[in-house]
Amino acid sequence: MGKQLGRKNNKGKLKWILAGGGIYAGFMVTDITYTGNKHYTQQQMTECIFGTEHPNALIYTLFGKKNKNIPFIQKYDVEVTWPNKMNVAVYEKAIVGYISYMGCNMYFDKDGIVVESSSENYEDVPQIVLDAKLEVGNDAVFSQILELTQAFDKYQLGVKKVYFDSSYNVSLYMGNVKVMLGSAADCNDKLYALKQVSEKLTGMKGTLHLENYDGTTASIIFKKEN
Repeated sequence: MGKQLGRKNNKGKLKWILAGGGIYAGFMVTDITYTGNKHYTQQQMTECIFGTEHPNALIYTLFGKKNKNIPFIQKYDVEVTWPNKMNVAVYEKAIVGYISYMGCNMYFDKDGIVVESSSENYEDVPQIVLDAKLEVGNDAVFSQILELTQAFDKYQLGVKKVYFDSSYNVSLYMGNVKVMLGSAADCNDKLYALKQVSEKLTGMKGTLHLENYDGTTASIIFKKEN
């Protein structure tokens, strides 16, 4: 009986706390720090998670929804530094590329799973463009796409667009430089060579030919454009 009365008293205290304007204001968050977010700005994350620029730490801890579904975000953890600060650790989905299909951008991860569709374009995510004769659902094509995009991440190549022609030849676009890789069957060595010369290409315009790369610098040909 005593325990039940205790619960009622606690509820009464909670109501009193929430009703107290001065105490309520004391938990108003004035500083939110984010780590791990790339796709969204801090302002966008705050709006998605809390719905307001200055959430209340007490209200959020007691009643806030902790697992909101946000596109491109795998999960997030909110740590409250009482009374008015929050640290939010954001864990984004590992997006490696996207294909435009029927008016939407289909973003996929390293396993080839489409994790989100959106009308927006996000920086640092390469667009995959297929010749009209190639089908998006072709297993062989998609396997090569995954191999390429994983290599982009491995070698930290700033590829903006990848084009597959009807013969499975690959062209990359990095800033003002077009990179001709040739057959998509085995591009790993060519991408490694691209990594070695990528810094020299900064600020340049032209076409880098790696179709006939054989491991020698002589087989790397750059044709500069004015």
